[in-house]
Amino acid sequence: MEDSHLQVILLNAFCQIKDFFSQCNQACQTIFMSQCLPDAATTFTGTIICPVNGEQLRLCIQEDSSSSSPLIFLDIPLSTSSFSSLIRYGTIRMVLECMSESKEELPLLSMPKWVMYCNGQKMGFARKREVDRKDAWLLEMLRSVSAGAGVLPDKDSGGYKYLRGQFQPVATGSDNSEAYHLIDPSSCFGQDLSVFFLRSTTM
Repeated sequence: MEDSHLQVILLNAFCQIKDFFSQCNQACQTIFMSQCLPDAATTFTGTIICPVNGEQLRLCIQEDSSSSSPLIFLDIPLSTSSFSSLIRYGTIRMVLECMSESKEELPLLSMPKWVMYCNGQKMGFARKREVDRKDAWLLEMLRSVSAGAGVLPDKDSGGYKYLRGQFQPVATGSDNSEAYHLIDPSSCFGQDLSVFFLRSTTM
């Protein structure tokens, strides 16, 4: 994907996010967060799982908090400590770009390998992760959590920190890109977090 094309897609997504967030903030000046959230059919549950033992972070997006089959589940090239450093700035832009060499394109979120950028810096490769027994346990423990952050104790691994919230899908104007923005109208997270998925093709 040419740099100019990538910039157009990202700019369009950023504009959509800005408009949505501005409207949501205006609507929430006098009501609680739970009353402001869009209808559940228009949002997705996103979770960042941070292993305390230093393993890579995991990014999970589900149709809702009770879904057992994630839309996408990735190992991403960030450690818990590096992610903790990033969230101190309050703004996180994750961009995951995949390359399609097949004439028969798979659904975007089913691609197995991604190049990840975070706040403009290339971080390495993210890879699709199959849900194993431990992952299934983590998602089950978080089943009743629609939004929040905390720690899940686990004596075998040392435990898992997590950040979980509702994400608004944002129109990007391209079939080869998707974007999701964390809904935080009451600023309980204090984070401006967006995740972009992009696909470039080879000729």
